[in-house]
Amino acid sequence: MKDKKACIFYFLMTIILLDFGNQLRNISYYSSINSVHNSFLSITHLNNTGSAFSMFQNQAQILAYFGIFVVLFVAFQVFKNVTFNDKNQLLALTLFSAGTLGNVIERFKFGYVVDYIKLNFINFPVFNAFDVMICLGIFVYCLYILLENKKVKNETN
Repeated sequence: MKDKKACIFYFLMTIILLDFGNQLRNISYYSSINSVHNSFLSITHLNNTGSAFSMFQNQAQILAYFGIFVVLFVAFQVFKNVTFNDKNQLLALTLFSAGTLGNVIERFKFGYVVDYIKLNFINFPVFNAFDVMICLGIFVYCLYILLENKKVKNETN
């Protein structure tokens, strides 16, 4: 274990984000009954047996096992390589893991992922809070890599 503080942060924040995502799913279920709808977004309730953009439909088990593999790999990287000082990297990997694990849990629990956020101002697939966490995690990690590369380049000049 490289940094105990980083591991504790990763573990606790992943659990907190999982709970947050589950609470939003529960709220969305009741909100969809009451038809929350405006020009920006709607709260709906769709059961997605696939992954992003409806790929791999009816492959929930395979996607769940793949998700577990990915989360275990990321957790191993956090435990072995990330320090608490690498806050952007730690945040990115935590968001990504929480989102992936949230979708994995839903796939095992329900056999599908519950998607409930529909953007009305653009033709875009319905998604959920865990999908947002995954995308934010990837975005923050890409920024982290770009900033680290810039930092290394500046140090070598």
